[in-house]
Amino acid sequence: MGKQQKKRKSSSAAAAEAEEEEAAGPLYCAVCRRTWFGGRGHVHGERHQARLGALLGRFALKVEEARKTLSEVKVEKYDFTRHEENFWCHCCNGDAKKHITNESLAVLYGGLLEHFASLEHLKQTNKFWWEHKADKKLKEKFLLSGDAYEKFKIAVAKAVENYEEKEDEYIKQEAEYIREVDRRRQEVVQAAFEVGFTWMSLNSIHGNCCNLHQLIYKLHNDFVRSKLGT
Repeated sequence: MGKQQKKRKSSSAAAAEAEEEEAAGPLYCAVCRRTWFGGRGHVHGERHQARLGALLGRFALKVEEARKTLSEVKVEKYDFTRHEENFWCHCCNGDAKKHITNESLAVLYGGLLEHFASLEHLKQTNKFWWEHKADKKLKEKFLLSGDAYEKFKIAVAKAVENYEEKEDEYIKQEAEYIREVDRRRQEVVQAAFEVGFTWMSLNSIHGNCCNLHQLIYKLHNDFVRSKLGT
């Protein structure tokens, strides 16, 4: 096909698209949040493009924050008040889960990244870009490749394993602390029976109790400092 034929075909396609946009009739635009009676032709206008740029700019900030977790996965103890949050995907015009949870742990932004790697999101993003005539150079910011998501899942598995190991160690330390306190308590009780219940022994018991109280306080502070890494 010659250059002139290609040029005529391109011009014809553009003209057909323009006619389709003008003939579409009343159309509600989610970006402008209003109904246009001239069809999709308004998407080329300055007002629509300005609102589109602002919308994608705000959306990109959330996406960039989520992308940081691709290289540094964040796992936390599940909290219903924080980890059941949804986010609004402008490309899909709908809600999606922000985090991945199992009611025990939460992988921060895992839901958002999973959504961005889905075929449905790819399909809807292509549709959004075509309908609103968005800048093609920006589209990749709102997509995640399958390879990138597979690497993320491997990193998540490792991060969850590390988190569970730390939790196991914390439980062991807490159990040891409880056993130590109980052992000291039994020592005080045993000392009371051995010396008998005289005023002297009562004073001794009182002193031992005070010592036990100080010991418990010290053990507790040592335990807290060890958890804080100080």
